[in-house]
Amino acid sequence: MNLFRFCSGLKVLGYFMILLVFAVVAVSYYAVVVSTWWPILIRGDHGALSALAILIIFTFHFLLIMLLWSYFSTVFTDPGSVPEHFRREMGGGDNLEAGTSTDQGAFGSLGYCTKCRNVKPPRCHHCSVCQRCVLKMDHHCVWIVNCVGARNYKFFLLFLFYTFLETMLDVIVLLPSFIEFFSQAIKHSSSPGKLASLVLAFDSIPLMQF
Repeated sequence: MNLFRFCSGLKVLGYFMILLVFAVVAVSYYAVVVSTWWPILIRGDHGALSALAILIIFTFHFLLIMLLWSYFSTVFTDPGSVPEHFRREMGGGDNLEAGTSTDQGAFGSLGYCTKCRNVKPPRCHHCSVCQRCVLKMDHHCVWIVNCVGARNYKFFLLFLFYTFLETMLDVIVLLPSFIEFFSQAIKHSSSPGKLASLVLAFDSIPLMQF
């Protein structure tokens, strides 16, 4: 039994993971902006607290925009695939299909993929989920329903970078509210929705860090 045929099911799972990413972003947005710092800003308090609210809200939105831009760029950018007629262009002949021929030219040592029936340049691997060979394949990421390869690796690193900054901002700005959560819960002085959003936001921080 070929177990790799079940790998294609990971692509279906990936679409649910995209929805999960949006859910985590929505919870964080509600906890940081809507529930915590936006009310401070609209109260019109003068002084350092109002200036801090403006700074936090601006920084949060900037990081969120950059996070979503890098995320969608990673999702929709083709990671890089071997051209269909690459074998004939390289002139590998039938020996490549037998896996016995290599080219030590500009492309270095060449391999052959029996599934794609095509040449594999160095650091090119066949993805059992995408059912194709990917140039400079790093891994298949279920969070983006795509492989991380030559053409979207930069966007993937930027996505991780902005995710780290955004989650660290969430920790810093929500920590005082989260500490206050326990006293408010005891006194029953806070709305259930606000308390729930704080808890979910903190619980989702490790999830955003993958």
